[in-house]
Amino acid sequence: MPEFWPYVESFSNILLACELLFCLPMLQRRVPIARGIAAIVAYIVLFNSHVLNGIIGSGWIVSFTTTVIFFASVAAIHLAFECSKRQALFYGAAGYATENLIYYVRRVEIYFPGFPLEGEALGRFKLTVSLLVAVAIYLAIVKRSPRDHDPNVSNAFMLAFVVLALLVTNILNTWVRRAGLQAPPTALLAIICNFMLLMIEFDVFRRSSMEQEREILEQIMVERERQQRLSQENVELINIKCHDLKHQIAALRDMPAGSERDRTIGELEQAVLIYDSTARTGNPALDTVLTEKSLLCEGRSIEFTCIADGSCLDGIGAVDLYTLFGNALDNAIEAAEKLPNPEDRMIYLRVERQGAFARIYVENTCLGTVELVDGMPQTSKDDERYHGFGLKSIRMIVDRLGGNMVITPTEGRFSLSILLPIVMPDGQVAH
Repeated sequence: MPEFWPYVESFSNILLACELLFCLPMLQRRVPIARGIAAIVAYIVLFNSHVLNGIIGSGWIVSFTTTVIFFASVAAIHLAFECSKRQALFYGAAGYATENLIYYVRRVEIYFPGFPLEGEALGRFKLTVSLLVAVAIYLAIVKRSPRDHDPNVSNAFMLAFVVLALLVTNILNTWVRRAGLQAPPTALLAIICNFMLLMIEFDVFRRSSMEQEREILEQIMVERERQQRLSQENVELINIKCHDLKHQIAALRDMPAGSERDRTIGELEQAVLIYDSTARTGNPALDTVLTEKSLLCEGRSIEFTCIADGSCLDGIGAVDLYTLFGNALDNAIEAAEKLPNPEDRMIYLRVERQGAFARIYVENTCLGTVELVDGMPQTSKDDERYHGFGLKSIRMIVDRLGGNMVITPTEGRFSLSILLPIVMPDGQVAH
């Protein structure tokens, strides 16, 4: 083997490779490429276990060394991928367990005395079997795991799992080596323990993902019921207006010319305005949702001002537009209608092009100042399970489209500002 091979085949590098086995397929990579590469290179250079072991030496302190390397690799993942610290820790622990499975392949001649291969043939065998282990882990675990889900596991479980992984893959290995217990039964037991650790970790992950999907389905059902009630309100509002128009027209037939007749005609014109509330923004999907919400505002005595250039949103799908604007305006309507004085109920919407971006700005009046918890408004609803579902849906869409969302609560006002890259009809991002 070349002289540099021990540096490549070091614990730190194999650990990182095993962690990337999970991270590359399952995490988003929207961070700047330069930052990601710099994080990976800095980790490889600063925390190469072959160099650190040469400086510190082997012994019981090697447990501390490998622990430091593990958390350094977790930090590198956090910097190189679009993920939370808990996600980085989750996939770091999975990579650690996988590295330990490969460890026994790399030490096969020690744990299995009399192994028939040696020299370059042994090296090729180790490399081949190590790759087969990685492929098996990918097919059995990574490929079958849900994508685009944050591991919704408790901090207590995550901490306990990481501690357990460190115990099995770190202290136990050092103990076995120091006590001279490097025998086939030890290797087989350790392999089983590490594989079980992986199975437990991703079983909890899958269960948490299923729980998230169940909650989302429940929230969708609640949202559908609410939309049905809102649609019914629109129908009732139109029926009331039609009923009033019928009586006003009947009275107008028998009314002599004069100020009273002119006043009644003015009332008729005002009543007919509700049927002229169709929005015309240049985007059919946006027109539909704005028309519906303007009718709701009319029925709830909310002044709705809209200045919208829908053409800058043509590259966004209709479902995303319905969800984004529907949730934003529903939240605004819900907050504004709580004001006791109808004259104070106002909603302002602006959609405009800013260079290569589409800017969406929604502002509404509200009672007091909305408190934020973890960047989201604090719930005032009895059922907290559905707290913030609308804004969370908006944030998911904005993140997926590569945009940015800012919530700004002030006294008596609440504003939501969204910046989205303009996508051309051919799918290219505008510059």
